[in-house]
Amino acid sequence: MFAVSIRFAVVALLALVVSGGAASSQSPQAPSDTDVTALTGVRIIDGTGRPAIERGTLVFTNGRITAAGASVQIPAGATRVDLAGKTVMPGMINAHAHVQHLTKAMPIRDDLVRRLRLYASYGITTAVSLGQTTTDEQAEVIRLRDEQDRIPLDRARVYTSGPSIRNQKTPDEVRQTINRYADQKVDRIKTHVASSMTPEVYAALIDQAHARGLRAAAHIFSLKEAEMVLERGVDVIAHSVRDEDVTPSFIAELKRRNVGYIPTLTRDLSLVVYESTPAFFTDPFFLRGMSVYREQVELLSEPGYQRKVRENPQTKVVKAALAQGTRNLKILSDAGVTIALGTDSGTDEGRWQGYFEQVEIEMMAKAGMTPMQVIVAATGAAAQVSKLDHVGTIAAGKAADLLVLDANPLRDILNTRKIHSVWIGGRRMSTSGTN
Repeated sequence: MFAVSIRFAVVALLALVVSGGAASSQSPQAPSDTDVTALTGVRIIDGTGRPAIERGTLVFTNGRITAAGASVQIPAGATRVDLAGKTVMPGMINAHAHVQHLTKAMPIRDDLVRRLRLYASYGITTAVSLGQTTTDEQAEVIRLRDEQDRIPLDRARVYTSGPSIRNQKTPDEVRQTINRYADQKVDRIKTHVASSMTPEVYAALIDQAHARGLRAAAHIFSLKEAEMVLERGVDVIAHSVRDEDVTPSFIAELKRRNVGYIPTLTRDLSLVVYESTPAFFTDPFFLRGMSVYREQVELLSEPGYQRKVRENPQTKVVKAALAQGTRNLKILSDAGVTIALGTDSGTDEGRWQGYFEQVEIEMMAKAGMTPMQVIVAATGAAAQVSKLDHVGTIAAGKAADLLVLDANPLRDILNTRKIHSVWIGGRRMSTSGTN
């Protein structure tokens, strides 16, 4: 569905690129000082949209994929893991997440790490945090990011934009802000459109981000806002258009500029679903995250809180916006726009890190996307939109960030919840939440 670039050199002795259903090449025996693992008997969904490979083998060496296909020779000395009948796909990527210090009774690092572990336990192996809240929090997220390519990981990978940029008055001011963020080593830039900046300032923001080698993502609501930042070179539309149908000209421009679109349907769901106690509060799959979720569950279960949601005039507005966003997702997906998984989880009450990514892909399927389209949105396309070339697909040289499922998600997207195991950098994780 799109070209997959590889930033890292393929391991010298084992060079294989996945090809849908085709027999793959073989490799010589791995050196004795390498850590080689082979997952055998698996259905391989590679994250590109190509047909699944049945009864395949996937080999990774020192945390990097080295071979995958229907007829792979397993190197001597490899650790074999028999996964006959199971499905392996790339670990999912949340292209619009938030990794924030919300539990103030805990040290910042401890809270951030447990939230990244929670993401991983639900199959989200990479979180792109589009918005931090404090300088200390941002610095800790950057430290976690800088560590993740040097150590065995026990949590999801993380990347950050720093705080969303708002209320800049002049092009010079916003360029200075971008330079400060870039000097702090953020990975990308995030901005809110409805925040009193002029089109001239947005143009300077995006231009300076690009000058510093950073992609720019925009928080939008309306088609007018989305068109304004698109015309000025934005790289990512970070929410749905929720006020009217997208137009053919908007679609054509998204495709011409290769701009990614992140629906974040669960962002709006979180503003309306707590009119009453949602059924998922008793879902065992949700309850696995209660060590992190409990405090907010108790708040959202209070009759007074639910009454405020019911009586809030904005609830009706958001319901209509959610319906419009869902409709636009179908229109854009059918038109071939690049769609990426994103949820806005990890900020306000009831935006559940981990669980809501699973709800989001269910909602994307209900909007009319096929299971394969949804899987690509959650893997290869999310990596493409986020410019993370080392994750997102199963191909030689990519990180062995993998989600192993007990059932086939191409038959039912809800099967992404039937998690057998999660692997990050070739290391098998616990999938029992953070308990």
